[in-house]
Amino acid sequence: MIVRLTIDQDGTGFRARISKRDDEGNAPVGTPEIFLVHTKEEAKKRAKDLARALGLKTYRVVDKTLKD
Repeated sequence: MIVRLTIDQDGTGFRARISKRDDEGNAPVGTPEIFLVHTKEEAKKRAKDLARALGLKTYRVVDKTLKD
């Protein structure tokens, strides 16, 4: 299983989506969790905590705020 965090700009804050994916990262597992945060670090901490709870050492980050 893979935990993936996607971060988008949302006004003055960020919209984060944490999804669980199969081992290849293709098919979603369950329903993604979507929430608003003030900083990217808040979203990363939440994804890290979920990954640790699932027994994973890492998670993937897709930061869409870096696109121009």
